[in-house]
Amino acid sequence: MAAKKSLRKKFFTALKILISIGLLYWVFSQMNWNLLKKELRQAEWIWLFIAWISFVLSQVISVWRMRLYLKKVDVHLPFLTNAQLYALGMFYNFFIPGGVGGDAYKVIALRNHFQRPLKELTSAIFFDRFIGLCAIAILICFSIILLPVEISPSLYYSILLLGSGGLLVGPMILGKIFPKFKKIFFPTLIYSFAVQAFQIGSVLSILISLEQTEELYLYIVIFLISSVLSIISFAGLGIRESIFYYAGEYFKFNPDVSAGVALMFSVISLLTSLIGGIYVIKKIDFGLKPNHHQKNETSL
Repeated sequence: MAAKKSLRKKFFTALKILISIGLLYWVFSQMNWNLLKKELRQAEWIWLFIAWISFVLSQVISVWRMRLYLKKVDVHLPFLTNAQLYALGMFYNFFIPGGVGGDAYKVIALRNHFQRPLKELTSAIFFDRFIGLCAIAILICFSIILLPVEISPSLYYSILLLGSGGLLVGPMILGKIFPKFKKIFFPTLIYSFAVQAFQIGSVLSILISLEQTEELYLYIVIFLISSVLSIISFAGLGIRESIFYYAGEYFKFNPDVSAGVALMFSVISLLTSLIGGIYVIKKIDFGLKPNHHQKNETSL
C-alpha cells in the first residue's frame, strides 16, 4: 500500500515537472527576449526590491496563519521556529521535487517532535493550504464581475453567488469535517486575503518597475487565476508564465512583458525559497519534547 502511494506521488510529481517544462518551453519559444532584456535594463530596481519585500511579507503572514491551525492541534511553536519550518517547506517544494514535499516534511517533523496524531497534523497543514485557495477563489469571483468585458446577467449573478456562498458555506463545511477549525475560519481567511494583497503588491511593483502602469486591474485578476491553476504544475512554474502570455495576447497588451512579469515573480519566489536551505544544514530546534510533560499531567 505504501509502495503504491509512493509510486503515485512520484508519478504526479513527474507529471507536474513535465507540465512545467513543456509550458516554459512553449512560452520561452514565443517570447521576444531582446525586447524583454531591453525592458529589464530600463527597470527601476528599487521597485523590484519592493516587490521582493512585499512577497516576503506575504510569507510572514502565511506563517502566522499556519500557527493558528497548529495551535488547534496542540502544537505550540514560537514564531521564529514556525517561520524556519515554513521556509524549509518552501525550499523542499522548489528544490527537492522527487523527495518529501514541503507540506509532508512539516507533518513528519512535527509528528516526530510533538507526538501528535498524524491525521490532526495533516488536516492542520491541509486546511492552511485550503483556506488560501478559498481566499483566492473568492477574490477571483468578486474581481471577474468588475472586469471591463461584457458578462451576461446570468453569469454575473452566478459568479456573485459563488463568491458569497464561499463565505457562508465555508465555515459550515469546515465545521462538519473538522469542528476544531471552525472558529478560526474567518480569522485565517482574513490572513489569506492579506497574503494575497501583499502578493498582488509584489506583482504591481514589478509592473511599475517596468513602467507598465496600464491595465493593472486585469493583471491582478490574471495573477489570481494563475495562482489557483499553479497547483497543476511544479511550484507554479510554467503555468503562471503561459497564462500571463496568453492573457497579454487576448487583452491586447504586450505578451512578452506580461510573461516577463510572471517570470520575475517566479524568480522572486525561488530566491526567497533559498532561505529555507539554511535549515537543511542547520537543523531546526523545536525545543524540549512535550511528551514528558503530557505523561506527568495525565498521571496527576
